[in-house]
Amino acid sequence: MLRNLVRSFETALRLHAATSPAPLHCSRRLLFSQYENQKSPRKSLLTSATFGGNEADNDYVPYSQDQERGTKARVLVEALRERFRFTHAELERIMSDELVHRTYRSRSLAHTLDTLMLEGVSRNSFVEYPWLLSLDNKRLTLKLQLIKSMDMRDINHFVPFLRLTVPRLRKLVGALNSERNTIPQQNRVYYISEKLEVSPEIVTKYLSKRLFILEMPFEMFEKNLQHMIDYNVSPINILKDLWAFRYTPKSVQLRLERAKRAKKDKIMPWMVRCPEPILQRSLKLSLDELKVLGEFSSVVEYLAHRLGFNPSETKTIMDRHPQVHTVRVTKIKEVLDYLLDEAKFTRFEIAQVPRILCHSLKTTKMRMDELKSHGCRPSSLVIICRSRREYDKFLQHWISQTRNSPNTESIRG
Repeated sequence: MLRNLVRSFETALRLHAATSPAPLHCSRRLLFSQYENQKSPRKSLLTSATFGGNEADNDYVPYSQDQERGTKARVLVEALRERFRFTHAELERIMSDELVHRTYRSRSLAHTLDTLMLEGVSRNSFVEYPWLLSLDNKRLTLKLQLIKSMDMRDINHFVPFLRLTVPRLRKLVGALNSERNTIPQQNRVYYISEKLEVSPEIVTKYLSKRLFILEMPFEMFEKNLQHMIDYNVSPINILKDLWAFRYTPKSVQLRLERAKRAKKDKIMPWMVRCPEPILQRSLKLSLDELKVLGEFSSVVEYLAHRLGFNPSETKTIMDRHPQVHTVRVTKIKEVLDYLLDEAKFTRFEIAQVPRILCHSLKTTKMRMDELKSHGCRPSSLVIICRSRREYDKFLQHWISQTRNSPNTESIRG
């Protein structure tokens, strides 16, 4: 049967050769080319794993995140979204962190994320301290053990300390643990938190940058802290400027008392540590301001009195140029004395351009004298406050008009 099939096939080839100019071998090539050129199908990974001849390919190897290398950005972002549902802005903050960007290709940051999650690190901590993801897993385990050896209430209270080296953290934890029986709160961090009425997370955020606060003698620290509280220093200002605690309690109290007697409306920690000439100048400015204010309790009331408006109207005028609120009342007095008494501007002209109160009095006088020498009395104070280029342009325009029209009396600024 097979022989008959071959013969019939050869007969068909002869008939095809008789009707076609192509040779026999070409016909065969054309007939079988569609089969000869087809590539063998690629074996499935699942098939090769199941039926492969090598037994090593069929061995089951359990997955371990410790062996994971090169976590890509997309994988890390998906892990963060899955575990905490971070917003786009939060993810952008985490992924743009320098340490995260530097290590996500060479280290399993997803493993570090899971380790910290199991210890109770919160979503806010990851957003506030993105570098947590870049910590080495082995060192991280040691650091967590050290922190848990303290009487802590929440791991998130001490997250900033994870950035320290293991030896430095061990020394710090030893210093804190030595005060367990001395401080009612059993920890200096919680002591500061209760005294300042600030959450422990905020306390450690600033203390992690000034560790000497946690290691200095407790008696000295306690007295200095109490002095600052007694003189109404803002808690956040205390935490932002901790260098004042390096001074003796007596000198701290003396500086704060001097600031209080000068009736400083806001006592700051830098007044404790600044050089004496700077402190004297600051106190003198405060006394001068009090002398100018007199019976008035604020700059708004003083300005309202000088311009003849009520306080509400004066505040509206000042709000048109908010920088006026930050100008010292002594400077405002000097500017008003010149504009009202010497330059003879009206209160309405000053109210129209409150920016003039922020402008340099020296520059104001110089420009007014220069304009006066050319016979110009500007109808508005706007030109006095303009840039040097705009002022020069106005002056040249005035001079050219004066030459063309000698009777010109004024020009609007």
